[in-house]
Amino acid sequence: MEKPCRILIAEDEAVIAIDIAKTLEKLSYKVIGSCRNGREVIQKAVDLKPDLILMDVMLDGKISGIDAAEEIMNTHDIPVIYLTAYADTATLEKAKLTEPFGYILKPYDERTLHTSIEMALYKHDINKKLKERTQELKAEKEKSDLLLQNILPIQIIKELKEKGVIKPRDYECVSLLFTDFEGFTRLASNMPPGELVAELNEIFMNFDKIINKYGLEKLKTIGDSYMVGGGFPVETKEHAVNIVRAAIEMQNMIIARNNTSKHEWKMRAGVHSGNIVAGVVGKIKYSYDVWGNTVNLASKMERHSIPGKINVTAATFNLIKDEFDCEYRGAIDIPGNGKIDMYYVIADKSLNVNRKIESVPVSG
Repeated sequence: MEKPCRILIAEDEAVIAIDIAKTLEKLSYKVIGSCRNGREVIQKAVDLKPDLILMDVMLDGKISGIDAAEEIMNTHDIPVIYLTAYADTATLEKAKLTEPFGYILKPYDERTLHTSIEMALYKHDINKKLKERTQELKAEKEKSDLLLQNILPIQIIKELKEKGVIKPRDYECVSLLFTDFEGFTRLASNMPPGELVAELNEIFMNFDKIINKYGLEKLKTIGDSYMVGGGFPVETKEHAVNIVRAAIEMQNMIIARNNTSKHEWKMRAGVHSGNIVAGVVGKIKYSYDVWGNTVNLASKMERHSIPGKINVTAATFNLIKDEFDCEYRGAIDIPGNGKIDMYYVIADKSLNVNRKIESVPVSG
């Protein structure tokens, strides 16, 4: 059986309050209290949590019924119906500002009272459901936005929302980082699938934190390969420095992790700086991607690196040489590009570290 509506009466005339209470009981409502002044009704609204308040516009004390209703409705989800013998325009206009759920003019009749209460309860129930649905839609939107942010850069999402399309863009100079793990195929074949995924997930999650620290953009992972860009879609002159610092932290993270892990991961890293075209492909599943010779050269630098090292082209070296100690390691012939000079990043000069590595012969 449905519980009766619990009503609080705020009326400064005791005789009228008693009469209203009797009428409400006759109509099968439950009267849970009666108040004479504004401060009292505010407190009882907190203590008793009524389903509805019948509020006289004029109450005893310094706080009027209108002021009390405004405070209650600002802090509690309780519908209020005004009781008033004052039908003047000024009073009604002031009352309207609090957006009550109804008005009952005194002297009232039973039918008006009943209809006003039922309409107020119905309106309040609809409003409550709308608020709940609005919150659900807001939560769903936040989930969708978060999912979209995991796929596309925030600036690209903004463009997509504003214009409905995303135009490809040329970038004159950016930096791309590729990493992978030497011996991954052998390592993967000796590891249960669940364990392999868990290992890669932990590593890549740490990589994500590092690149976010430097304002870089994760482009994709393919197997054990991790691809990062710097200098786009938000252009910055520090893209090469930022991407190399991120690569150093990624290498250090892997080295530290190997000290406690039962599996030894050996990461290679390669960086090249140059021009690209960036854009979004796909309609159902979006993908932010880059194209151009810079992608090819960055990938080649990773392939010709060795575990624990960061291999960069001369183009990147010229952008980072004031910030990092680097070691020239020779040139390699890359089809379509001729001879490409390569350097190993040795140390970050800002850390005052003098660290050398053994020279590694370059294979074609």
